[in-house]
Amino acid sequence: MNTLYDTHFDLIVVGGGIAGSMAATAAGREGLSVLLIEEEGFLGGSLTAGGTGPMMTFHAGETQVVRGLPDEMIQRLMVKGLSVGHIPDSTGYTYTVTPFDAEGMKRELELMVREAGVQLLYHTTVVEAVPDQGTLKSITCLCAGNLFPLGSSYFIDASGDADLIAMAGIPFEQGREEDGKDQPMTMNFKLVDVDIQTIRNLMDTNVELFPFLAPKPGIQHRASRLSFSGFQDSMRQGMETGEITFDRDIVLCFETNAKNEVIVNMTRVLGKNPVDPIQLSEAEMEGRRQVWELYGFLKKHIPGFEQARLTYSGPRIGIRSSRRLKGFYRISVEDLFSERIFEDAISACGYPIDIHSPDGATTDSHFLRDGGYYTIPLGSLLNEQVTNVLAAGRNISCEFAAHASLRVSPSSGAIGQGAGTAVAVAIETGKDLFHIPMGVLHAKLRTAGVFLG
Repeated sequence: MNTLYDTHFDLIVVGGGIAGSMAATAAGREGLSVLLIEEEGFLGGSLTAGGTGPMMTFHAGETQVVRGLPDEMIQRLMVKGLSVGHIPDSTGYTYTVTPFDAEGMKRELELMVREAGVQLLYHTTVVEAVPDQGTLKSITCLCAGNLFPLGSSYFIDASGDADLIAMAGIPFEQGREEDGKDQPMTMNFKLVDVDIQTIRNLMDTNVELFPFLAPKPGIQHRASRLSFSGFQDSMRQGMETGEITFDRDIVLCFETNAKNEVIVNMTRVLGKNPVDPIQLSEAEMEGRRQVWELYGFLKKHIPGFEQARLTYSGPRIGIRSSRRLKGFYRISVEDLFSERIFEDAISACGYPIDIHSPDGATTDSHFLRDGGYYTIPLGSLLNEQVTNVLAAGRNISCEFAAHASLRVSPSSGAIGQGAGTAVAVAIETGKDLFHIPMGVLHAKLRTAGVFLG
């Protein structure tokens, strides 16, 4: 008889993306009984279910600011030939990118959480979370037509969209402060048989086609897999002729771990709410329409794509921003640009503010100083309403513009490790999350290889 439903866990993590996987692994390695709930049949979230890639960036200048479990995952993939590791970002936009094999990542994340003693529950959705006097004691889940309760001392919402936080009645915000609009969603897709050498040659002879590359000429020669961003005139002409029927200003592609295979990050679904059931389905359909439109356009107009074949889209649309916790501390843009090192720091990030406009084609970027980074405080994961529920990943408490930096996958994974470790310290010391000894938390994180500034 399966006794899962009668089990009380130390920690339940909702969402098996990079943040949730790292949170569960960290807590499991600290000896906690951990259940990881995921609605897909595999781990990795947007990296494996949304076609997102590469991971960017683990670095700030020459300093690797994301280490610990996310980096361990990459090192494990490298040993198996499933990632080329951290390489220069040949778009010129940020410091490094980390290509990977998506199927390999599914398996490696699963190995990591299972080795840590974590119990996995796939194809499962949380449908109810009712706190009692400021504490969440159990959740109700749905899997294969079965409704069942699960109890835990702590919960981490690593759903990306703050689903558990919303269901538990914990305050959250969404979108830009002035109008609630989110960044557009993107349906990524993969093409094989792209002639990457043709693109490399163009980067040597026509650097003006690649605007972010211009200040860093030749960086592409240090990248074993090519990332490129450019061809703005071609995109403009495509919109003028009607071949492209949505607002997009640039060709943006990233070679994967497999040579001559690229992830195309170009679709742009505007004006849809990613946590509205009807609008989310509409976004999926619109994203897929745009994929086929772009596929034809790239083959016809962009050098090197003449023989490209479409092998994969989605299968879930990529969501950049949605709900964010209204937490104990709200990370500000000022925190980023002042490169703040918090007393309760759990991770660090060096990615720029990267806002894909909710209004149209443009991307609004604001860069930290070269080599600059900031930290993420534990307080931005916590709330005072239901104190045993933490956020982890892109749903933590922050301003909309700050979110546009810290949301990226290396940062989300590092935040997840911090969240899982914080729960372990709370249980070990018998303190609530607001009063755990920072010295103990920081010692555990540093022992696990985490960079804290």
